[in-house]
Amino acid sequence: MYNFLRRITFTLLVIETLVGMAANGFIVLINCIDWFRTRKLSPNDLILSCLGLSRLAWLVVMTLDRTKVFFSLGNHIWDTHVMPPIVWIFTNSANIWFATWLSVFYLAKIAIFSHPIFLQVKQRISALVPWLLLGSVIFSAMTAVILMTSLNNGFAMCNPSNDSEIKEPDSWKYLDILGMAPNLIPFLIFLSSTILLISSLWKHMRRVQSNGTGTGDLNTQAHLSAIKALASFAVLYLSSFLAITSQAVLILNNMDHSLPVRLLDLVVAAYPSAHTIILILINPKLKQAWVRMLHPLKCCLREVPT
Repeated sequence: MYNFLRRITFTLLVIETLVGMAANGFIVLINCIDWFRTRKLSPNDLILSCLGLSRLAWLVVMTLDRTKVFFSLGNHIWDTHVMPPIVWIFTNSANIWFATWLSVFYLAKIAIFSHPIFLQVKQRISALVPWLLLGSVIFSAMTAVILMTSLNNGFAMCNPSNDSEIKEPDSWKYLDILGMAPNLIPFLIFLSSTILLISSLWKHMRRVQSNGTGTGDLNTQAHLSAIKALASFAVLYLSSFLAITSQAVLILNNMDHSLPVRLLDLVVAAYPSAHTIILILINPKLKQAWVRMLHPLKCCLREVPT
């Protein structure tokens, strides 16, 4: 019974990650096609492309790790390879930084505030986006290198050259949590942007209602679409963080291959997959491209004889 449930969980995880890879790859592909056609990319599309690439790489690394665990190819992919954990930490950190700059971009472009600092940011945000993304890449790379160097030093201290038994330091068991710890700063920035955007929507709706013009204007719809994207990210990311924390506790108690650990993998993988689908649905250009891509498939299915 356990092996059956384990196979079902792994199958669901594969489907979930494949959907996430397809959705993130779709965003990158559409924006690359637009870039080749027009030789320019809007700041919003640039952020979405970087976000899609980082999530795609994150899902690939996660799939490799879970596949190795499922087929018992080793205790953990991190045991024998240094590159996968570096890539995981790098893509995980870059992922949340890109999502943070997306929230800041939405705030600057949509929110209605009259503070001079906000107005300055509003005017310069488009020009700042490439530099913010580049800074995020550099910061994420430095975080991955520093963390892996510290972990490798701890590994060497636990395994002297004359010690025949290989020992794993406790810090390696918390690798996933340690990899997410530097994300606290961008996540706080993300939450601040989301709260300010909600405040801006509340302020705008009060103004609209006092004027008696209704709440169906374009600015209200823009606020609501952005808040859907940001709120869904916050819920999914926090769920993923709690799942990773729970997995670390279970692994520390020698429950590496237990069913709860595998079920929590589904929660972790839902974060980059489900949120990307939401981003596609709220983006008119991506949504139209998605519908156009699915239309021939629907026609083919209708023509298949029953």
